[in-house]
Amino acid sequence: MIPNVYLHDHICDSAVARLRRHVNLVDNFDHPEELDAIIVRQQYCPREVISRAKRCRLIQMHGVGLDRIDVEAAKEYGISVKRTKGGNAQSVAELAIGFMLAMARKMKFLDRGLQAGKFQTFGLPETVGLELSGKKLGLVGGGQIAQLVADIARAAFHCKLFVYDPFLSAEACKKLGFQKVETVEALVAAVDFVSIHVPLTESTKHMFNAAVFAKANPDLILVNTSRGGVVDEEALYQALTTGQILAAGMDVFEQQPPRPDHPLLSLDNFIGTLHVGGSTREALERNGNTVVDNVFAALHIKEEE
Repeated sequence: MIPNVYLHDHICDSAVARLRRHVNLVDNFDHPEELDAIIVRQQYCPREVISRAKRCRLIQMHGVGLDRIDVEAAKEYGISVKRTKGGNAQSVAELAIGFMLAMARKMKFLDRGLQAGKFQTFGLPETVGLELSGKKLGLVGGGQIAQLVADIARAAFHCKLFVYDPFLSAEACKKLGFQKVETVEALVAAVDFVSIHVPLTESTKHMFNAAVFAKANPDLILVNTSRGGVVDEEALYQALTTGQILAAGMDVFEQQPPRPDHPLLSLDNFIGTLHVGGSTREALERNGNTVVDNVFAALHIKEEE
């Protein structure tokens, strides 16, 4: 019998072609009891689906975060859950650096100004930006993506590296070339850039809030490529409009996509993107084919040599 695999979201063409040669692809949850594996990227896989998926051997996340899967329900019903950890790390790290460069050089302000005919000459005081070179970069979370951001910042811009990560010992931080900071408040006060790389959990929800921004270096540039909800968006808007911090860039929002009239999107010192950190051709190829490898392993499917 040919296995049935749920796939609703876009993944790379090469991965879809591999799947089509060996399984039936199903794009709905109308009959979870007929599914042998589930692939999730944007869609949610809730308990009500999992409890009915009696044949399912694997729920595979295309990406790192598991917040769209009821992991506890999967565990309860004996279904393996996997993710493509590391497949998009380089792409996310490069986007984080891109945000830093774009905000430091006021790219959105300059682009909007040119389109509006605002500038009659060059060399204006309001167009002056900042260099990354030699600046202090603070990392929130010290995992793989954060380490790649650090590698780029160190090699290209000779940044001094700081980290807030309660799960990393001082010795581990030293080996990575990071100076460990004990609180988020101390980090935002000490550095020029902050790049966030943590999952969304009860302890990280609104980690960046009004109290934190009140302690920040007023020239701070904040970057979030991790998860929406780690930053309190109302507090960030206040911080950006009152001079508590200089600028911010975010690839993720609490509501995705954000409303077109979201207050942050109106600001010249804010750039938002649509959760595209892992959306490069290279990352999608890596992640998509890792997904297929895991599905085939779970279903004992052997591909032709």
